[in-house]
Amino acid sequence: MYDLVVRGATLCDGTGSAARRADVAVRDGVIVDLGAVAGPGRMEIDATDRVLSPGFVDVHTHYDCQLFWDPMASPSPWHGVTTVVTGNCGFTLAPCRPEHREILMRLLCFVEGMPLETLRAGLPWTWESFAEYLDAVEAAEPGVNVAAFVGHSALRFAVMGADALERPATDAERRALVASMREAMDAGALGWSTSLAPTHFFADDGKPAPSRVADRAELLALAEGLGDRPHGVIEVAPQLIVASAEAKIEEQAFFAALARASGKTVSWAPLFQNEFFADAGLRCLDDAARWQAQGVAVVPQVGCRPLELRFDFASPSFGLENNPVWRERMAWSRDARRAFFADPEGRATLDADGSGFVASLAPTWDRLILRLPAGERTRRWQDRSVAEIATALGVTPVEAFCDIVLADDLEGQWGAVLMNADEAQLGAMIRHPASVLALSDAGAHMDTLCDQGFSTHLLGHWVRERGALSLEEAVRLLTHDPATRYGLAGRGCVRVGAAADLVVFDATRVACRPSEMVYDLPGGRGRLVQGADGIEWVIVNGRAVVERGVPTGRRPGRVLREYAGATGGS
Repeated sequence: MYDLVVRGATLCDGTGSAARRADVAVRDGVIVDLGAVAGPGRMEIDATDRVLSPGFVDVHTHYDCQLFWDPMASPSPWHGVTTVVTGNCGFTLAPCRPEHREILMRLLCFVEGMPLETLRAGLPWTWESFAEYLDAVEAAEPGVNVAAFVGHSALRFAVMGADALERPATDAERRALVASMREAMDAGALGWSTSLAPTHFFADDGKPAPSRVADRAELLALAEGLGDRPHGVIEVAPQLIVASAEAKIEEQAFFAALARASGKTVSWAPLFQNEFFADAGLRCLDDAARWQAQGVAVVPQVGCRPLELRFDFASPSFGLENNPVWRERMAWSRDARRAFFADPEGRATLDADGSGFVASLAPTWDRLILRLPAGERTRRWQDRSVAEIATALGVTPVEAFCDIVLADDLEGQWGAVLMNADEAQLGAMIRHPASVLALSDAGAHMDTLCDQGFSTHLLGHWVRERGALSLEEAVRLLTHDPATRYGLAGRGCVRVGAAADLVVFDATRVACRPSEMVYDLPGGRGRLVQGADGIEWVIVNGRAVVERGVPTGRRPGRVLREYAGATGGS
């Protein structure tokens, strides 16, 4: 008898091959039969008129901390995600000496938008080495599979102490950094990650994240340290986010040098579509394809949703702390901020501040949207843009914006759509064979970004509503491609011998629900979450973590410590 049989499904096996009718049988967490399965299962799922696919793989998360107070990594499995990659952008909790715990938490607070009081209350700190950290994650019994990078910033603190914030490593320190990275690889790290991004700094004193202080010799030494390893991936947050194609291609050439030095995949994120340099995304992907054709695995990460930054005017947030205009205003008293929005002279500065953005917040008034009103007076305007609200009220956009901010006493949450707004360009980037679909950032920017539902958005919006992707193509982008790029052997496909990570969904209903704020973090702080429609069963290693659309609370995930060699192919 099988442990599980899924019967009558429309199977998209992850490879992009044409969907076909099939049954799938599972025993001991592994797919053991495929096609017309005769034998019974202890549990059977009737998947008639439903799609069966591999579990989705999210290669860009920051669940490193959340797994300790929420081992289910919610809401990712609600959206069909069965494997997450943590430790992106160089920010991890290990290796870590006890005296550096506070500074690593502050770094995660300022850079990744994790409330400091939540981290202090929710992290058990039973580890110092990376091996001990993975043991702690394993002991937490995650609901999904976890593959983890070791972070460059953590490595620098462990080796250099406070000097990690001040200078590049010496020759001896570079050797120690490589040795520490290799020790983490021996423990089961997927690879190492780093950040060059200018937005990654300590907000309280302006010091850059430790990885930004490193020189290229240090990065190349770490890359070379992977050269004799059978597996490994390097993940980079680039220095340039909004830049010309020429500038981004020049930076990508250095990522290619890291790929050559290591012989491994270098995946960098994010690559956005933006109106300032509209051709930069596709030209950068064409350049990545040229490198890949030469056997140099440089793989940009592309998202499938508009990049929307959330903020309110009651308290500082990642969105406003990184905004030079609003950082100063948010330092004012709350009464002074109220007075600014009420003052005709203050309003005039928002109408014409010279930044190129309306109110220094969004490219246009129709891309500044009221997402979470704070009171009944403004509830009717939820999910409406300032431009729409102004037209309905017969006032100017500045008046509409300021009046609603004041009506909500500064507490209404706004969303500014900054990137990925041109769907024609974005669709071409998603489909580009040199890219990998990613960028949920799940577990980070808890109250200002909300893209954990990228998978259901892809299936609902891009496949069903727009018809821009076939179902088989979309499933491949969510499963086989990221698993292959990252060398996650046995994941991302439905075949005999593969891990039984499976999703059963209704293609006619699958969608991402609007975000909502829930207050379930340690310390009582809030975070944005998204529910899903149409995801009916999610199976991790043969056990259901979502059953008939309802989370089960089961935690069958594994820490994935062993990998087949990652490649740049798909």
